[in-house]
Amino acid sequence: MKASTKNFLTFLGGIFSFYITYLTTQGILQQYIHFSDPLNEMAFCICAFTLGAMCIYCGIPQRHWNKLNPFKS
Repeated sequence: MKASTKNFLTFLGGIFSFYITYLTTQGILQQYIHFSDPLNEMAFCICAFTLGAMCIYCGIPQRHWNKLNPFKS
């Protein structure tokens, strides 16, 4: 599998994880997954948000990050 395809799938996974975070914060996911405690729901939301942020960070290729670095000559 090409690196660009892996990056794209990782990026899409991050977007999907942010969508799960959105559903959790709006209470829509509560209709499908019954959490036993509000603390469990908050932990699930934080884990989904962290996973989304990491996947999007890893899904953006290094060559794009190098263009954003103002200190690199």
